[in-house]
Amino acid sequence: MPPASLLLPEAARLLHIGPHKTGSTAIQVALQEAGGTLEQYGAFYATGPRHRPDKAGWALGLKGRPAGTGQPPIERWNSLVRKVADAGDRRVCVSNEDFGRATGEQVGRIVGDLGGDRVHVVAVARRLDRYLPSQWQERVKAGDRRGFEDWLRVVLDLDNPDYSWDRLNVWHAHDLEALVGRWVDVVGPDRFTLIASDEQDRELLPHAFEDLLGLPRETLKPNPQRSNRGLSWAETEMVRAANQHCAEAGWSRAERRRFVKAGVLRELQSRPTPPGPRNPPLPGWALDQVRRLSEQRVARVRGLGVRVVGDLDTLLVPDDVTAAAGPVELPEVDVAVAGAAIAAVMRVALGAGSGADAAGDNGADEDE
Repeated sequence: MPPASLLLPEAARLLHIGPHKTGSTAIQVALQEAGGTLEQYGAFYATGPRHRPDKAGWALGLKGRPAGTGQPPIERWNSLVRKVADAGDRRVCVSNEDFGRATGEQVGRIVGDLGGDRVHVVAVARRLDRYLPSQWQERVKAGDRRGFEDWLRVVLDLDNPDYSWDRLNVWHAHDLEALVGRWVDVVGPDRFTLIASDEQDRELLPHAFEDLLGLPRETLKPNPQRSNRGLSWAETEMVRAANQHCAEAGWSRAERRRFVKAGVLRELQSRPTPPGPRNPPLPGWALDQVRRLSEQRVARVRGLGVRVVGDLDTLLVPDDVTAAAGPVELPEVDVAVAGAAIAAVMRVALGAGSGADAAGDNGADEDE
């Protein structure tokens, strides 16, 4: 698809709705850091001091707010609305992956407040076999003690009619047919763009946003220092073990957040990713189900009539992805990584580092 066909009209309002775990942070940081260039080309990125207007969304009642924190005042949302309106005829981008969690009623409010018929929506779809391990990691960072397969048995139990927060958290924003439907019901298919993420093509996502906003190539560049790097499998298992010890000791959520999130996680995410596997393999039963789900979601998206950037077939599970063979042996944690984690806890205990605004700006401690 040539870039000219992606360019939005002047005064358009581009809402990037994520969803979570699809590379949103990298795009948000790049948009924020390129503010001067955006200005030159008649574009504007609407946020606050952070890379995304998260508190504005939480003020509206969107999911994703850190557990144990109060809902921000509605003035946070109203301030964002004014900022978008004051941008005038510039192309404005508002990026917040919590928009992907919005209910149908909230979608109507968001679109109406941020521009009505000037609003265009963009979402990113990711391969399920890549998304699920990443989402399990987020739950471990938030305090979950379950292993990958135990967690999968809950979130992939899609025929179970009983309510499950875990299933809702995984699928509300990643059931593509439902996600697209909630927004298309308000903006129509002509104003919805779906980007099929290709993890072999790291330029697809920034180039798509450059084309939508009328920006020259290389405007949106990743910043490794502000990237939301994931943990390795070994690091995740180390954090999961720490969660188990916290639970056995009877420590509160606030205490766990102080030492594990503000201490261990902040330290790990400030270090280079260690060698070794990034994610655990899917067990055979889960891989078979994920293949079927992937085929179904691609077939359904083809019939939605929305604009697609990229190749939908990249959302299918490749043939060379193999399942875990038998019981999975957990990876060993590097001695240097373990030592750094211990030192981080000591720093927090001694008062050299603390606070709830810890590693994982993506809302790892989500509201339940």
